[in-house]
Amino acid sequence: MADLPNLTSPRELMKLLGQYGLQPHKRLGQNFLIDANIARKIVNSLELETGDLVFEVGPGAGALTAELAKSGAQLVAIEIDRGLYKLLCELFEKWPNVKLLNEDVIKLNWNHIIEQYTDGHQPVKLVSNLPYVISGPFIYAILKCYFPFQKAIIMLQQEVARRLIAAPGDSDYSALSVLCQYYNDGEILFNVSNNVFWPRPQVSSAVLKLEPRSRLLGLEEELLLWNLVQESFQQRRKTLLNNLNRIYPELKEKLPGILKEASVKEQARPEDLSSGQFAMLARITYNYLK
Repeated sequence: MADLPNLTSPRELMKLLGQYGLQPHKRLGQNFLIDANIARKIVNSLELETGDLVFEVGPGAGALTAELAKSGAQLVAIEIDRGLYKLLCELFEKWPNVKLLNEDVIKLNWNHIIEQYTDGHQPVKLVSNLPYVISGPFIYAILKCYFPFQKAIIMLQQEVARRLIAAPGDSDYSALSVLCQYYNDGEILFNVSNNVFWPRPQVSSAVLKLEPRSRLLGLEEELLLWNLVQESFQQRRKTLLNNLNRIYPELKEKLPGILKEASVKEQARPEDLSSGQFAMLARITYNYLK
């Protein structure tokens, strides 16, 4: 296999980008990782085994891609920037375990693309040094596909990482918290200084591990869960009783009974309920609607 340049060296990275006429795009939130130790820690967190299939989102200039390629895993790296995609294609041309795609990860059907690269029994993992500008939309995108991964290791803005694992009642607790925790167990593995990126971002990062949880609801019930959670948090200071009156006016007379059956107080607000409580409320509401 071909030797690779040191993609975590600022000097070599700037030289390489210059050869391709490239520079970081602020619009795409490009902050390239320039710390080899952090790259290795992220890849080690995946706990890769022979035969694993790994999807890398936003490989950028290839710092994580190089570590993943050397691991021997089957790698599919997805980059939206056409210039960086071309650079990566040439760098990894002689690495048969690396495939490159020029796609927008927000628009991908993850279940469909996984089917293209696996036999259905192969462990599938996800890794990303996620551009801050797409953090929320990307997390929503993989949740809407029911998180089809055995494990995800994602580096993202500390604020977003805290929001994903926030507990009910926390100031960071949101609709994204509820939906992420319905599908996943989450854990912040370690924080990352902004000094390990070029250009240096204004905020610090965190590396988050997500692993799938058993789903409690059927598909139609989950659609109602998404609607219930997102609509409720749009007016998070109102009680759930008021929110449910607004969302499901046809159930107005039955709502006190629904809340009681779900063991939810009428005075409770959206931020007071765990993902499990929201799931129970969604199931009971679904049954009454049917």
